[in-house]
Amino acid sequence: MRFRDLHRNLKIRMVTQFFSQFAHLMVMPFLTVYFARKVGESTTGLMLISLVFVGIAGGLLGGYFSDRWGRKKLMVYAEAGSAIAFLIIAIFNSPWFDMPYMTYAVFIFSMFFGGVLGPVSQAMVLDVTTEESRRYVFTLLYWVTNLSSALAGIIGAILFQQYLFELFIGISVVSLVSAVITQLFISETHTKTIPQQDVTQPVSMLKNYQVVFLDKLFLAFLLAGICILSLEEQLTNFIAIHLADTIESQPLIPWGGETIEVDGVHMLGILRSENTLIVVFATGLIAWAVKKLSDRLVLWVGLSIYTIGYACLTWLGQPWLLLVAMVAATVGELMYIPVRQSMLGKLAPDSARSSYLAVHQFIYYIAMLIGAVDIMLSSIVPAWVMGVKYVIVGGLGLFIFIMVNKRMEEKKVIERIKMID
Repeated sequence: MRFRDLHRNLKIRMVTQFFSQFAHLMVMPFLTVYFARKVGESTTGLMLISLVFVGIAGGLLGGYFSDRWGRKKLMVYAEAGSAIAFLIIAIFNSPWFDMPYMTYAVFIFSMFFGGVLGPVSQAMVLDVTTEESRRYVFTLLYWVTNLSSALAGIIGAILFQQYLFELFIGISVVSLVSAVITQLFISETHTKTIPQQDVTQPVSMLKNYQVVFLDKLFLAFLLAGICILSLEEQLTNFIAIHLADTIESQPLIPWGGETIEVDGVHMLGILRSENTLIVVFATGLIAWAVKKLSDRLVLWVGLSIYTIGYACLTWLGQPWLLLVAMVAATVGELMYIPVRQSMLGKLAPDSARSSYLAVHQFIYYIAMLIGAVDIMLSSIVPAWVMGVKYVIVGGLGLFIFIMVNKRMEEKKVIERIKMID
């Protein structure tokens, strides 16, 4: 599989997704700081929690209607809506206005449009890929996402303070251009005609998601995803606090007769940068190394070193050993994520693909909640216990993933036998 062999929709979406995420990520990670300075930390917390639920609602509605109306129309509406929302937000944060509460009110709409776009865009990717190509495609998408994130984080940190108005304008322009490109150059990949009155009935929507939540294999897949993703969330939650509290300034590397020293806060920044750099520069190498291995073996090896790597971040206190642990965690991450995404593509049926992906987004929100709970738990148990917990949770996630993978292979064999008969 080569890039030139991909469906035209995929090539276009990778380019638009890179620039769209780049624009958004120059601003979104700093929103907490923005609102905290404007309205206070307590109010900010309530605002951000409400925005999460708005995103969930957008995802559920987007997933439902995408399976009934098609992907392209909703993608264009969502991107155009986002462009309008960020243009208004820019005006509220212009040289002429400073209106944080109105900014929050419009962010509700932008978060909703973002929630709609997520599962619809992912469903389109699955529509134009095959089981054989998905590992390659999702590896490439993961690389694009992390590259844009790395560049946006650096540039956003420099520009956010002085050029917030211009950054919001930039997001609006990129969203509008993406909507136009989608309308003109991307083809529809899913059509399903349903009477209008049936589509818009609340009962119909409830029945639609009832089917998803009764899919036991898919629910098992979600549980495994929550277990594994909750470990990654610890890097910005318990592990961040643990490193800051326990690692005092100590030598890292000699430099011109002097020694560069780091403390826990420095190490957190270094570890996050290390994770991003490995993803950006080693994704292709890891994908090449495991391309001939079975999905089950990749899951075993990848999730094992991923889990051990995160556990070691709670057990170790030496900077160089922490760097090695992060290498293990990141390599494991690069191994398992394409396989997990490929499994997701197989589990989500063609007729309800966006609906399944909308529910799948829940794992990110639940993992964030677990990260917050672990901060409270860490106040009553020592760090080594948290590390043991990570091993148990990661092991549970690995076991469930393997079980789901085995069940999927068995179903595939049964379907082949039926086709022969």
